[in-house]
Amino acid sequence: MLASVLKPVSDTRMFEKLGQSLALLLQADVHIIGFPSETPYVQGVTFHKIFSKPFRRISLKRLIAPVKIFFMFLRLRPESIIVSTHELLIPGALYKCIKRGVRLYYDVQENYYFNIRFTSAFPQLLRAPLAAYVRMKERLVSPAVNHFLLAEKGYVDELKFIRHYTVLENKLVKQTEAAENQKNRLHLLFTGTLAETTGAVQAVELALELHRQDNQVRLTIIGHAPDEKFLKKLRQRTDEHPFIQLRAGPFPVPHKVILEAIARAGTGIIIYPHNPSTRTSIPTKLYEYLGMKLPVIIRHNEASHEFVKQCRGGIVLPDKPDYQRLLEELRALQPPLCAEWLYWESEVPKLLQIFNS
Repeated sequence: MLASVLKPVSDTRMFEKLGQSLALLLQADVHIIGFPSETPYVQGVTFHKIFSKPFRRISLKRLIAPVKIFFMFLRLRPESIIVSTHELLIPGALYKCIKRGVRLYYDVQENYYFNIRFTSAFPQLLRAPLAAYVRMKERLVSPAVNHFLLAEKGYVDELKFIRHYTVLENKLVKQTEAAENQKNRLHLLFTGTLAETTGAVQAVELALELHRQDNQVRLTIIGHAPDEKFLKKLRQRTDEHPFIQLRAGPFPVPHKVILEAIARAGTGIIIYPHNPSTRTSIPTKLYEYLGMKLPVIIRHNEASHEFVKQCRGGIVLPDKPDYQRLLEELRALQPPLCAEWLYWESEVPKLLQIFNS
């Protein structure tokens, strides 16, 4: 059983990576509980939507969801549970107390303390106490967790309560067809969560500066914005510029749509403003862009920059760029040199070792 409250049942990590790998390679009977979304047919995988319709990040349904998922555990009686959010640690631990022999895994996809404390996902007065509560819960329940799955190497140093862990990075599931190489490099793309901390505003400002130099520059933004105030601000900034296409809403975008956009784009943008919540992260979209042979413009951290350099995958953006020179570099970009370590398949042996032990 893989379970999350806000991740869609067809989530790229929960379903495409962990779920499919366990179903296909271990012949496991995999059940996935999550946010309602379209579900493909995959042998060995059964999907369970928490509710029939999507719900808001801050809502009564979110408070009810962990209780409902706990009763799903009781009804479906899984032998192993992977929870992908802190909200399901207590339901998972309680179920483990009721059914002997159950193994509980915590798939840590975020440093929740940092994400709550240093982003605008929650009202400001709630951030500090809510972050402290979540971290306390993680510490108290951690002895019940058999193994921690970490989506980022940086979590090893940031999360002092973890033990028995394996780093399973959020790499790209290898595509059967390579992306088209000959593209207009001035077609820029920004994907993923749209928020102050993920660089969506910086991507718009970069595109505006480049468009002033060359009106062939265009930008596509695709993602979900959990903060409605930020989404309104982003729409106001982009609506007046026809060369910017914004496809965004309050609910997650199907991963298939993201991959289709990457296949059509010419250059990806990854610009993170300084924030403790993203300081050590290697963005999932970096693996996706490079793995689909899409070069990038990036400003983030040294580890991410090193990835790009190893693959000859794009341009590390200085703090004060020369935009005319940047345009020339953009036009000359070549497809990245893809390496096997960019793909999820390189992580699968570690996953199988956890579940075979």
